[in-house]
Amino acid sequence: MSAPPRSHTEELTIDGMSCDHCVAAVRNALESVPGADVRDVEVSRAVVDAAPDTTRAMLVAAVERAGYGVATAR
Repeated sequence: MSAPPRSHTEELTIDGMSCDHCVAAVRNALESVPGADVRDVEVSRAVVDAAPDTTRAMLVAAVERAGYGVATAR
């Protein structure tokens, strides 16, 4: 019997953030992703615990919709 899929942690390096408004906008964007449990957001960085079916691409897309960029390196 195989083990159930496990959640994973994603750390995002975010471009274009400079203030508390940016932090709030990114937090709101990430919280809108199903299965994302936002652990921390600060200028230029976010850490998210994600459900097994929540992909890094989903998190990146949410940040980009909010108007910010995500560095491709982990």
